[in-house]
Amino acid sequence: MGVQVPPTAPPERSYRYAAGPFFYRHESTPNGGYRPWIRNTLFFENYAKHWDRDRKESREVLSEFLRLMALKPGAAVLDAGCGTGVFLPYLADAVGSDGTVEGFDYSQQMIDVAKEKFSSLPNVAFTTGDVLKYHFEGQRYDAVCCLNFYPHIADHSRDVIRRLYDAIAPGGMLVIMHDMSRKAVNAIHGGAPILPPVDILGEKLISAGFSVTVAMDTESFYFIKAVKDAAADDFVYDDDPSPASVSKPGKGHHHHHAETKRVMNRLSRISGHIEAIKRMVEEERDCSDVLVQLAAVHSAIAGVSRVILKDHIDHCIVDAIRDDDEAAVENLKKAINTFVK
Repeated sequence: MGVQVPPTAPPERSYRYAAGPFFYRHESTPNGGYRPWIRNTLFFENYAKHWDRDRKESREVLSEFLRLMALKPGAAVLDAGCGTGVFLPYLADAVGSDGTVEGFDYSQQMIDVAKEKFSSLPNVAFTTGDVLKYHFEGQRYDAVCCLNFYPHIADHSRDVIRRLYDAIAPGGMLVIMHDMSRKAVNAIHGGAPILPPVDILGEKLISAGFSVTVAMDTESFYFIKAVKDAAADDFVYDDDPSPASVSKPGKGHHHHHAETKRVMNRLSRISGHIEAIKRMVEEERDCSDVLVQLAAVHSAIAGVSRVILKDHIDHCIVDAIRDDDEAAVENLKKAINTFVK
């Protein structure tokens, strides 16, 4: 597969993410090199019983995650990609006896280990399934948390986020977090930018119908909390491929915009996000938190600009060239010059 591992990395602990949902563990070869060991669910099935031994939890960081989530007693929570259940007791304690926590993972061995540790918790249940195929009950959860899970679905993030979005109740939250820095996460996965900066992922979540309320990328952890807009009725993820529409023939250049609804929805969400930032300033929240939120809005505005520009090129300029409308072409040049400054 051509996977390279630094010679200094211990063979039994070296694993990385490759294309798609495939995972590689590296074992030593007779000539002193490494070879990739098979992947996907097999990796976790075989490694489940040793996971807690090799991957120690940080109680301080997990407690901070719980504080930032601000779960309410009685909430219904899905722990997507729960693994061996490291976060389950924290969540169970936060929602109390009237709440429910569901540990979800596609590795049966991981779920079995989680059950051995936490089946005595009365408000915790366990489900084995593939998040890309499992049919979650619509608008069921008040919160969906993904602890150390995002890199494993990065190549399928749009589909996974869509499924989780549909499963979250209006006003509910999606939390994507890692108990180590983004730099450390990406280093584990071969140095590729599997986990994006919080403003980039935040912009994608905004475009999907969430409002980002907390976004932190520190030397100790990575945390994004996004709330599903109560009035959001469509899902438009940033890498959602839009069907190309064909410009209608005819004389004269008419400004036909195929993406008007998509643009208006995004602008409405950006407006709501700005209102949330205004409240943060009024509440005298930490300046760094405000700046991260502003960066997410800036990225979201840039995303809308790209949609408008692409739409303009695909439709308006095609029509203008066909109709020899030089003025429209010149206006596009000016707009591009302004956009790239």
